[in-house]
Amino acid sequence: MNSYKKVLLLIFVIVFIFTLTSCNGDEQDLDTHICLENLSEFKFDQEYKCGETGIQNQICNVCKKVINTQEVVVEHVIRVREVLPECTKDGRLIESCKNCEYSNKTILPATGHIESDLYTLDEIGIDKVGLRYTKCLTCDKQLSKEKFANNGYFAHGKLSVNGADLVDQYGEKVQLYGLSSHGVQWYGHLLTFDTLRAIQSGFGNNIVRFAFYSDERGYCDGTEAKKAQMLEDLYEGIDAATSLGLYVIVDWHMVGAVNEKDKNPLYYLKESKEFFSMISEKYKDQDNILYEIMNEPNGDTTWSDCKKYANAVIPCIRQNSDAIILVGNPHWTADLNSVMSSPLKGYENIMYTYHFYANGHRDWSQVVNAYSMGIPVFISEYGMMLSSGDGPLDTNSGENWLDVLDERNISYVAWNISSSKGSASIFKYGTYEYDNVEDDNLKEWGVYLKRLYRKKSGLDE
Repeated sequence: MNSYKKVLLLIFVIVFIFTLTSCNGDEQDLDTHICLENLSEFKFDQEYKCGETGIQNQICNVCKKVINTQEVVVEHVIRVREVLPECTKDGRLIESCKNCEYSNKTILPATGHIESDLYTLDEIGIDKVGLRYTKCLTCDKQLSKEKFANNGYFAHGKLSVNGADLVDQYGEKVQLYGLSSHGVQWYGHLLTFDTLRAIQSGFGNNIVRFAFYSDERGYCDGTEAKKAQMLEDLYEGIDAATSLGLYVIVDWHMVGAVNEKDKNPLYYLKESKEFFSMISEKYKDQDNILYEIMNEPNGDTTWSDCKKYANAVIPCIRQNSDAIILVGNPHWTADLNSVMSSPLKGYENIMYTYHFYANGHRDWSQVVNAYSMGIPVFISEYGMMLSSGDGPLDTNSGENWLDVLDERNISYVAWNISSSKGSASIFKYGTYEYDNVEDDNLKEWGVYLKRLYRKKSGLDE
């Protein structure tokens, strides 16, 4: 083939390839355009402002013809800048448009502090006052700082009975002093960390007693829902008190105020055995729990009844724990004479409770005589008003009582943590500020107890 023919052939091939790879320039219909893979994105035919309606064209990249058009609203091209919130400082979310002056700012609220558990500022010794604080787990800022008495479980550990005395893990005599709750079925909402912490740091007590009523719409005669709620509140109280280093008395608070049969602890024996088996199993690994198995037997109840009851309930606890067990007695737990004549046999770490209300009850001879005989006594409930839990305080009689108890290192727990109407409650009637133990939120009894216990614990030094 000569050169001329070769050139013609090459031109023919080029034209043929161009024809195959090009499109019909006269074709304007998208559906019939033969080069769909060559179509561009839709693009505005001129500049428009954000918010205006503009024309967008789609062209063929090969033939450069407009294949399709559409009208669209021009949208903002948003860019976002975020300033994260801090514990006490708001953050911001700022949106702005690259193509116009549009801007929008959203406030991101401050997160607030996340409070830690309590920390001790320095090492302190037994029965010494120290400082403790909380901090924010996010920013590490110190949120609170308070004095507290290291006079409870963290200092003294597991308790036991030695003769007539309560001793700590080192074998040294220890005296517990504190407050009892009112009925858990009515005031279970007070058994919180905040309330118990406020009382401990304000009063300096080292023990708290939880009055778990058997009757009066309580554990044995209330609804299943009430029973479940009482247990939930009790667990919360025990856990909160334990975290604060407080000793805890779990009190089976039978008294027979409404149900005559509940004057005798044997009436709810089955329920009591189930309860103490369950509680002692749940807290078998905690050494700060004491068990008060009957509050105030009364009416026709005899010491023989109490012993029969105790001999049935104590083994339920002993199968899980060798903790201190507090045993009541007839006449609203004011009959130590019967105890002295026939104490329980075969048990260790048993103490006998005694209750007094100093305005009308001024004879402490039973307590003195029992202690002298080697009978360990624990005052698990007392007040300086009438035994009804109301009436004026007789602090002269009450202080005489406490002098007798202090001389013998006998422990005592005051009635009660609540805002009930009687003079025996520490909070003013109607208050809802149960984490406020300032004098103006307390009744006369609360103010008196606070000053008494603060002096004993060294918080006022």
